[in-house]
Amino acid sequence: MLRRGFALLCRERSLWPWAILPLLSSLAAFALAIWAFTANLDAIAAPLERALDPGEPEAWWGWAWAGPLLVLALLVRWLLLAALGVAIYFLFTVLGGVIAAPFLEVLSERVERIATGASAPSDSGLAALARGAVRSIVEEGKRAAFFVSVQIGLLLLGLIPGAQPIAAAASLVFTALFLPLDYTAHALDRRRVSFRLRRRWIFGHPAEMLGFGGLGLALFFVPGLSFLCLPWLVTSGTLLALELGPPEERPPAP
Repeated sequence: MLRRGFALLCRERSLWPWAILPLLSSLAAFALAIWAFTANLDAIAAPLERALDPGEPEAWWGWAWAGPLLVLALLVRWLLLAALGVAIYFLFTVLGGVIAAPFLEVLSERVERIATGASAPSDSGLAALARGAVRSIVEEGKRAAFFVSVQIGLLLLGLIPGAQPIAAAASLVFTALFLPLDYTAHALDRRRVSFRLRRRWIFGHPAEMLGFGGLGLALFFVPGLSFLCLPWLVTSGTLLALELGPPEERPPAP
């Protein structure tokens, strides 16, 4: 499916403007994240240095314990700064996705029109386009809030001694399942599919969803690469939603 999405995106030049616009907005968010971290690095590091400074010993033999403490303080400082940098990166990754949502909505709709040979199930006109843009931003914000809230819960779970491996594995699996939920969302938003049905649909196709999400997750571990692949993943996610069929309500039991 990812191969089909890449081939379609390369072949159809009419999709390129709608692939470039979210790319530019995501790169702008990435640049803003780098600026926010570097511009405030000294202000963040200074309190850490004061809090972790073991002080200078009064006698030379005091370095026997002050030296290791100083090394430990420096290590903790850099680990905390690295964790903060990663948090800022992912925060602005989510922000970039929200900003790019209206452009990705148009990209997904045009991909669907090309793939099916028919008009995508969406209204026409400037007012409808504006409503679609607002809807895509709101829905993307909801998904981002859901993702962040679950990850915070797993992070808190990881603070329990002995639960770190479980929390880390759960975080990876959840992210791998969330990515297809996110990248098929534009096609499903146009059909007004409820979030409950989407979750059931994701778990109903575990092999396809984990395969798709696993590659998307691998891209997130390369800083900046997820931004470059965002239009590709949305294109592939739209094709995935069309191939597996959008989820539908089950008829009530007799």
